[in-house]
Amino acid sequence: YERLGVEPHIYEVSASAYRGVLLEQENQTILVSGESGAGKTETVKIVLEHLATLEASSLSPGGGELAVKSNELVQKIIKSSPIFEAFGNAETLRNHNSSRFGKSTRLHFETLENGMLGLCGSTCQTYLLESNRVVSQAENERGFHIFYQFLAAPENI
Repeated sequence: YERLGVEPHIYEVSASAYRGVLLEQENQTILVSGESGAGKTETVKIVLEHLATLEASSLSPGGGELAVKSNELVQKIIKSSPIFEAFGNAETLRNHNSSRFGKSTRLHFETLENGMLGLCGSTCQTYLLESNRVVSQAENERGFHIFYQFLAAPENI
């Protein structure tokens, strides 16, 4: 990409990683980083959905039952993000929903009968970057969202 003078496109990066696993049978890593508010969370969602699309298109015409299962798994992975965010996001001076944690999502693929890859699971590991925020925050900043969500919850929960 540097030689071409362009930034890598997220769809090309995810397709390249899929090809690397499929053809070279090597683990692949996609590191998504950036400043606060740069769109890291949305980029990860795009990668997951794109990988599911690549997989579904390789399964059979129309995708079939395996494609539906894969897409359901991807949706579960994506829907877990707000849980991690509640425990790891906080309001800062720069961003009302700033991630104060790192997250590593590992996708697990299996080789299917047709030689293609099928998503069969995932694991997620989080790293709290600002554990001091639990007990103290800077002026005009807040602690982690989960504390405020607990306080706002109905009493009968």
